[in-house]
Order: sequence, then structure tokens, then C-alpha cells
Amino acid sequence: MAKAKMRKCHICNIRPASTERGYCHNCNAQYEAEKRRKRAPVPFRYVTYRGLTISFLKGDGEQLRPQFCGRDPDNLPKRRLINLNEYCRGYTREQVKKLKRLCLSFEK
Repeated sequence: MAKAKMRKCHICNIRPASTERGYCHNCNAQYEAEKRRKRAPVPFRYVTYRGLTISFLKGDGEQLRPQFCGRDPDNLPKRRLINLNEYCRGYTREQVKKLKRLCLSFEK
């Protein structure tokens, strides 16, 4: 009598596959942990000025780290977007000047 053919794990090729992807439990746990570890950080705030878009990512502690973001400002969440091309309610003149200087420094 022939034995039923058992699927092996695609990654380790030793243990029997137990998930729908064809991985064993150990390899599947490692795959899921790596997927969570590589998750991109969510920007805290977006700033747009003269067609440039900058995103602020939370760094160490409470410090925000600016990063160039090539996304279209129309497709960004409005709650997180600061549009420096128009009047910014709630920000002082000095804060707006600093943000504009920061945006223009990424223009190079």
C-alpha cells in the first residue's frame, strides 16, 4: 500500500507543511516576525511647499526626523498635512519660516 505523499516546507524542506502557504510552523513564525520587523514607519506629519512634500517620522524619543516624500499632496491625509502655500492657522510666523527653510533645503 502506498503512503500518502506529504508536502514539505518550502523554506526548510524538512518539516511537513502545515499552513496554506506551504510553510511549517517554525518557518511561518519566522516569516511573520520578519514581516512585522520590516514594516515602514508611519509619518507623523506632512509638510508641502512649492510642490515639495516632506514627511516627519518619529525618531528617538519625542524628536521628529524630516524625510523627503515624493508623494502628491492631494493624495495625503488632510489631518496630517500642513500646506505652507496657504495661511497656516495655529502656527507662528517663525515656525512657518523654519518649515519653509526646511522644505527648500530638500529642493537641491
